[in-house]
Amino acid sequence: MITVKSAFEIIDASVQSLNSKMIPIINALGFTLTEDVNAPIHMPPFNQSAMDGYAINAPNPKQTQFHLIGEIQAGDDASEIKLKIGEAIRIFTGAMVPKMATTVAKQEIIEREGDRIRLTERCESGLNIRKQGEQIVKDQIAAHKGTELSPGVIGYLIGLGITEVSVIRKPRVCIVATGNELIAPGNSLPPGKIYESNTFMLKTAFEEFGFQAEISTVPDDYEATKTSLKNALEDADLLIVSGGISVGDYDFVGKALLELGTQQLFHRIKQKPGKPLFFGKHKNAIVFGLPGNPGAAISCFYIYVLRALQKMIGKVQPFLKNTNATLAQDISKNSSLTHFMKAREEHQQIVVLPAQSSAMLSAYNQANCLLVLEEGRSEWKKDDVVEIYSLI
Repeated sequence: MITVKSAFEIIDASVQSLNSKMIPIINALGFTLTEDVNAPIHMPPFNQSAMDGYAINAPNPKQTQFHLIGEIQAGDDASEIKLKIGEAIRIFTGAMVPKMATTVAKQEIIEREGDRIRLTERCESGLNIRKQGEQIVKDQIAAHKGTELSPGVIGYLIGLGITEVSVIRKPRVCIVATGNELIAPGNSLPPGKIYESNTFMLKTAFEEFGFQAEISTVPDDYEATKTSLKNALEDADLLIVSGGISVGDYDFVGKALLELGTQQLFHRIKQKPGKPLFFGKHKNAIVFGLPGNPGAAISCFYIYVLRALQKMIGKVQPFLKNTNATLAQDISKNSSLTHFMKAREEHQQIVVLPAQSSAMLSAYNQANCLLVLEEGRSEWKKDDVVEIYSLI
């Protein structure tokens, strides 16, 4: 068995970014840029009014009386309008500020009578004008390589007129669950059987982080397992196998993966839950063999699979926030293993939840984090500082 730290190091060294592709920016949420994106225009593209009011030409800031010559709405071309000294024009938020305008006076400080206006407060030069290129100048880098495309970044780039971006593609994910005991949800449950939930749980876990996955099940039969894994490996960038990875008489996954040419990079970690975790590579595909117990499977997804996904799509920030908090209780554990415990964080205090068995998921009704209790230590006291992975 290897340590959790060694498993992290092996994953980080073994997983590479996928290749890039051009996609419409409107479909790019959650993708990562593979190259810098330069601004094709100034933003704003012209001097722009920051509010509803009156554009005025007043070299003398003490001047209060102005002659009103017209109106500019947002979207109007005002490039040929040139205000003379002492002139004003009605203007609206986002509209082009005409040449020679020294400021935009907000409408709340204007008294109007016919074609004359009077300022009731003094306006400094340049007030309420968004200058051309104030946000970014044409040809400057608008978004750097490695930027993750959030709604705000997408809106920013679309506002510059950008319609396509080069991104790291997302992986093709296949999930295979093994076990003679598995029955599809919606069917009656014969004695000795359980409803197959791991593939659906893992599929939705991928979807939570912006990935799609194909799911299938296979009975505990070596040839059937081998065929199912062979077919999945032909299509997948990331193969997740749930169950059949331990050392039981009917755990065929490890043997089948190796016979198919998968390179085993580690198998079994000094941790609880999820000790039998398998990690390997098959040509360009990444392979995880997760324990069949659902509590262990989802914990390994959060701790290890998300780490690999981060590398595959070139994401800089981890999917799960890793931070510290203090314990609300004393805890004892086996010092030879790292424990990942379902817990709830409230006001930076961590409460360990019941139902910690690797077979149990009920604690996820309340859990909002995974508590990490490292190998080499057996006792923690109330108010000790601990590491957590936030699940929200």
